[in-house]
Amino acid sequence: MKIKEFIQEHKAAFTSDKMSSNSDANFEALLKSKLHQPKKQKLLYLKYISIAACFAVVIASIFWFQNTVKSSQNKKELLANLNADSAGKRLEGVYKFNDEYEKEDKKIINRLCSLLHKDDNANVKIATIDALLKFPSNEKIRKNLIAALENEETPLVQIKLIKALSILRENRAQKPLEKLINNEETFPIVKNNATLAMVEINK
Repeated sequence: MKIKEFIQEHKAAFTSDKMSSNSDANFEALLKSKLHQPKKQKLLYLKYISIAACFAVVIASIFWFQNTVKSSQNKKELLANLNADSAGKRLEGVYKFNDEYEKEDKKIINRLCSLLHKDDNANVKIATIDALLKFPSNEKIRKNLIAALENEETPLVQIKLIKALSILRENRAQKPLEKLINNEETFPIVKNNATLAMVEINK
């Protein structure tokens, strides 16, 4: 059968002006479902985002708390080493500070300054000077290095202090440097380093 003959035979079906009531209801339901679908999906998406954000905040808080506790424990261990009776432990503490700390810590710096003046081990003092030089703009550190040079009697430590103050180009170190240069009891190598430091500071 040709297409034209088929259309003629079923013309009534093609030209009907009315749809059945069931068709109307089905069409309306389909339309509503399509119209409301994006809104439901959006609400569901926002809900998932909110839940994910809450989980992220909780996880971040846990990590922050763990890092804070760990940092506090590390600081306690470091201070315990710096206060130890063993020179080896104190030296270990100084090295740990030098390796791990990038920010100034008032309590630790105070302890290092105390070691600089009072420790009876030259190696601890020398390592302490290196550690303090990590923060060259700290005024407390600068003043303590100058004061240590005025009172230090061990040649190796004197030389280390002289070089440190020379690196810092600390003008206030000139008086203790002159004192060392003019002191007859000062070792020649210390005098030479002090003279070079004076030249460097006055450049």
